[in-house]
Amino acid sequence: MQACGIAVLDQLAHAPPELVWGLVARGIGAVYAIAFASLTFQVVPLAGREGVAPVAELMAAIRRDFTAPRRWLYFPGLLWLHAGDRWLRALPWLGLAAALLVVIGGPHTPLALLACWALYLSLDRAVVLVYPWDSLLLEAGFWAMFLPALAWAPEAAAVGAPTPALAWVFRLLLFRVMFGFGKQKFAGSTRADAGFLKGFTIRQPLPTPIGWLAHRAPMAVHKAALAAMFVIEVVLPLAIFVPGPASVVFALATAGLMLAIAATGNYGFFNLLTIALCGVCFDSATAQAPLELFAPSLPATTLALQGLIVLHTVGAVLCLPLNTWASFTWTLWPWWERALPGALRWPIAVFRALQPLRWLHAYGVFPPRSAPAIKMSPALEVTWDEVEWHTLTPRWWPTLERSPPRWVAPHHPRFDHAIVYEATGFHEASVLRNLTGRWDPYGHARCSGAGRLMQRVLTGTLRSPLFFGDSLPATREAPRAARVRMYMLEPTTPVERGATGAWWRRALVGPHLPRARAGDDWLDGRPPPPELWSPEDWWWIRRSRLGPLLRRAAAGEDPHALVCAQAPELTAADVRALWDEFVPMFAASDRGDWSRLPELVAQVRARWSGAQIDRFERLLGRYALMGMARCERLFVAGGLRAILGLRPAPLDVETHLHLNLLVRHVIGEGRAAYEAMMRRPEAAAEWLSRMNLRSGWFFEAVLRPERLAHQAQKFRMLASQVDVRGWPRPSPRAERLAAWGAGRVRRLWGAFAMIEFLRGEFLGEVWAETPERWPRFELCADLSLRVLDEPREA
Repeated sequence: MQACGIAVLDQLAHAPPELVWGLVARGIGAVYAIAFASLTFQVVPLAGREGVAPVAELMAAIRRDFTAPRRWLYFPGLLWLHAGDRWLRALPWLGLAAALLVVIGGPHTPLALLACWALYLSLDRAVVLVYPWDSLLLEAGFWAMFLPALAWAPEAAAVGAPTPALAWVFRLLLFRVMFGFGKQKFAGSTRADAGFLKGFTIRQPLPTPIGWLAHRAPMAVHKAALAAMFVIEVVLPLAIFVPGPASVVFALATAGLMLAIAATGNYGFFNLLTIALCGVCFDSATAQAPLELFAPSLPATTLALQGLIVLHTVGAVLCLPLNTWASFTWTLWPWWERALPGALRWPIAVFRALQPLRWLHAYGVFPPRSAPAIKMSPALEVTWDEVEWHTLTPRWWPTLERSPPRWVAPHHPRFDHAIVYEATGFHEASVLRNLTGRWDPYGHARCSGAGRLMQRVLTGTLRSPLFFGDSLPATREAPRAARVRMYMLEPTTPVERGATGAWWRRALVGPHLPRARAGDDWLDGRPPPPELWSPEDWWWIRRSRLGPLLRRAAAGEDPHALVCAQAPELTAADVRALWDEFVPMFAASDRGDWSRLPELVAQVRARWSGAQIDRFERLLGRYALMGMARCERLFVAGGLRAILGLRPAPLDVETHLHLNLLVRHVIGEGRAAYEAMMRRPEAAAEWLSRMNLRSGWFFEAVLRPERLAHQAQKFRMLASQVDVRGWPRPSPRAERLAAWGAGRVRRLWGAFAMIEFLRGEFLGEVWAETPERWPRFELCADLSLRVLDEPREA
């Protein structure tokens, strides 16, 4: 029997290469068809001119902030031809037609695959294609363009096999996907994480009814499933480097895992695409053929393809340790210039230049730690009379007690899926956006996607039923006010479900976004100009239209003569008001003490209009960036030794964010102090002992407190789920290593300092009409987590 099984596996491993690659290419084409079909009715409500985030608005901002040809190279796509609703609606339909041509087959299939890739890439700006399956489809689709043409259907085969190098690209892609998820899930895990799946079956973005039931399985089942995942995602992927029966075992196990994941959770077309890619393991003949990468006898086009494959392989090794969300930011991290000498930075520059093609990604999302079996669900509530509040209910995301878990994959409901990231604070207004973000600098907005959605609801311009179905009647006038509050959903038992019809126990646990009315300034979610981008998006800032001004400021030119350049809406009168009225207004205030912050915010808003406050914010941003440019050479001079804590830099601040905050602190000391620093950058070090995060962030807190308050609340919510009672403490040696590592990490990304800092700020009912009652959790003997002092419905 065993010999028979091995013989079958060996036969499968040596399937005809033409048949294998015909099925793989058609599988990719079929997944393209599903992806485009899913977007046909979503793209306009999401990104149309009356959508939540109009892509025409974003394209106009890119034109404003980047010169040609940079903007075309950084953001390639067909939306540069037109960004209107008709064209936006046409793109997924054109993609669907091209994908069906791939499935049909014929000599045109490489061109059809090229059209699929280009059209899907073009939609990246519109609907932000950052999910792992989006990344996987774009990367697999990029290489699928180079596969041999397909025979006409119903024949399934291709006209030939690809080159061995191209075959290995697909094998490595499948390895990187599975091993990437495995190493991200299991690296650093402990015995206490053995209950990971018990919580994850509920916490995943959109669980299915089977996923809801799976939570109730005995802990032994969850542990066994986790052990199986370890084998499939960490051990078996190594078999892909041994073409033959071992690779087939890996492919079959992966396909089985994909079916189990599809049964318990909704992940768009991820499962189907991964199963399609498993087909590459059945062609051992091509994978075992000799690799002739740069043989002189090869045609020039083949040599060019082989060179591209080698470059891609190097990049795949570089980004293998990263997770999916770092795929878009790792080449942009500002500390590369400190950590590496110029001669060693060229690989980063090469892969950064190619990143807009979406041809290379890291994979792996979920952290290893067990988490409680709850869903934190933000609920958008509206009122028409200021007395009774109505909850708006998304179609797929659970919000109320009777919101059922449902099957929706392979369709991907983009709005519903994004709610999980809105709930945790990883969204367009997050201070973490440079660490884990998307490929553009516009994620440093004043409000999150939920804020923009509130604005549309309050102005009566959200007409599509895509978001809230019948719970927001299209025939009714716009609500007077809206708010978003956080609810904790715990799954009921099957007995409770049968008796009450409720899938969830629901409890109000805290705020998300405060009460708002149409026209509130803080709901402004438009793409911000460069002076309002995150300071850690330093690469983007220097390559924007502000770049030449920053270089001139770094060379010693007068910052006051530069600050209004290329911004006619900023005037000399605004500059005088900033230095003569706004900054002196806080001269007597201790900017390191935020206890009077509500009073100061009220004074500012009573004295100046929202438009004037906006201009103050932009001027402060520009002055701070020019100060950064002037002082940066002193900051980066410490190099890698400064990051490791071995030698202080001449200007020894931790990160680019801290450098920006230091300059803002100096601005708060007055015009004379700022001008002295710009004349002699070494003077900035004199303010280090008096600067802290509060004094550096003071003006941000005065001008835009809602944004920082929201982030503070999110960080406290996340901390409540990490600080678990009874969690085993690490050994003293492990604690020392963790402390050393944390110290180094804090010198790479300023966002980590902001997490620790904001957790203790913006407390109390002044900043949230809904009290924060974040749940606490305890690790049980069976390694599950239970809720302590469960909050009740308010």
